[in-house]
Amino acid sequence: MQFVDDPDVVERAKNDPALALALDLSRPRNWRGSGLKPHQILAVAKDNAIPVAWVPPMKILRTLALTAPEERMAILMSVQDEVLAHCRSVLRECSDDWIVNERTLITRAFDAFESGQHEAAMALAVIVGERLALWASEPRVLAFGSSEERDVWERKVKKGSKYAKAQRELALVSSTETLSRLDVMRHALIAPIPHFFFPFYGEEGETIPETVSRHAAVHQPDVQHFSVENAILALMLCVSILRDEQSWCIEVRTEDAL
Repeated sequence: MQFVDDPDVVERAKNDPALALALDLSRPRNWRGSGLKPHQILAVAKDNAIPVAWVPPMKILRTLALTAPEERMAILMSVQDEVLAHCRSVLRECSDDWIVNERTLITRAFDAFESGQHEAAMALAVIVGERLALWASEPRVLAFGSSEERDVWERKVKKGSKYAKAQRELALVSSTETLSRLDVMRHALIAPIPHFFFPFYGEEGETIPETVSRHAAVHQPDVQHFSVENAILALMLCVSILRDEQSWCIEVRTEDAL
């Protein structure tokens, strides 16, 4: 893990196979060369619901991480064209047949946004994003000491809300001060998801969440909530998770071929 957060790591890894492997296994691609520690970047997602895995590009991510939380959305909006172009390029990498349906719908959401229909883009992204966020919130590998332990876990999962699942997974990978390699990668992916699933039911007296919310979009569609800012957050979240699912598809197919 040494050197993976150095600002010159990308250049050094070209001539250091061990460092290149460590970098590939321990840091999302858009973090590499930022010179920042994981906790600095993860705060962007936790505080502002801005996805940080795969998107946005490194230079913008670095700027966001070094900016006060209350100023981050304004910065993101000031470079939205660059962010969306980067998202499009990452989306093109999502080519596995298992995720072609989601890729097609997310592409159409981007098309809607770029045609001036950001509300339609957000609505479509939220619908697709719900399945993706649930996938990301589920642990990829589970081990139980007995069938009884497995049954208890399954009962808890069925009872828990989507928000609770995301919060639980985030707590599991945040429980130590020093995150492991896999924890960093997983934390980067799921850190914005609790915002997306924040409880809201459109009841009298409830305040609509400020950042993009699946529940607000479904239970109380509101012009103010269907903003350009939230549309971009929804699109970024979809691309972030789908690109991670693309990597997972490759891993599964490779293992099956062995």
